[in-house]
Amino acid sequence: MPTIGDTVTRTKRLLSSNTRTELDAVETAISSAATTTLHLKYQTDGIRAGSYISVGSPTIGYETMYVHSRNGEYATVQRGVDGSTAMSSIDSGVDIEVEPRFSGHQIFEAVKDAIRALPENLFAVNVVEASFGTSDQAVAVTLSNGFIRILSATRTARSSEDRLLKFNVTMQEYNGTYKLVRQEGLEKAVTAYVTYAYPFVTSTLAITTDLLDDVKLSKEMQDIPALGAAASLVLGEESTRLDLHAAGDSRGDGALNPGDRMRYSMVLQGQYQRRISEEARRLMSQYGIRTDAASSAAYPTTLR
Repeated sequence: MPTIGDTVTRTKRLLSSNTRTELDAVETAISSAATTTLHLKYQTDGIRAGSYISVGSPTIGYETMYVHSRNGEYATVQRGVDGSTAMSSIDSGVDIEVEPRFSGHQIFEAVKDAIRALPENLFAVNVVEASFGTSDQAVAVTLSNGFIRILSATRTARSSEDRLLKFNVTMQEYNGTYKLVRQEGLEKAVTAYVTYAYPFVTSTLAITTDLLDDVKLSKEMQDIPALGAAASLVLGEESTRLDLHAAGDSRGDGALNPGDRMRYSMVLQGQYQRRISEEARRLMSQYGIRTDAASSAAYPTTLR
């Protein structure tokens, strides 16, 4: 199943275009976050004093290191720089990206921000059951991941019918406790089936967090966080033009016209908004707009 680590890889593809980052790999496994000597497998020339390197993978996470000095196949590094955390263990063979355009940690953080920023017109869906007696006006229900709105509600049929009936209910919440409140009379005890929307689960976003099973995105939505993360990162990169130290870098700004990064960011943002609109319309097509309830399930189909 797709993980946040997979989304980091997808975002890298959007950011890289036709350029590729110089690579090396860890030769001798690192077993402590305090280790500052890095044994290089391929002895890449680009790893030298003053370099920033990104070490990690989509399964273990990413750490940014600063190279203080280089001695042949060994480099002395500062661990966990640029807001990253020094990993307690790094296996032999793990990739080292040399002076990447964006570090793995930067992309990981941008992906998490993009997931948390998904608008409310995209949501997860679940069903809860509740049993009502004829004297029960409200029944407590357990909604582990919160609540946005009721999408549909049905109840068991009358004795002379063999189909479910529409059921008019609302959801009330107080201090984390949810109650399903009926808005119509009952002729007998019934079981209610309520399909409801709830927020994506973003309390824990680790590199191995599953977008479908853990965050609760639908399989159709898994490309959206990468688009949002890439747009944000490219827009921020435009500010590097203010750095005079990059003036002589032929691989960098000299090959780009002013504003090219911003224009590409706008393309990514446009695609991001288009995908959100498409998914919002898909949800509306699947669940409709509930107009007969005390709490309407109407929602917009464009990003606000």
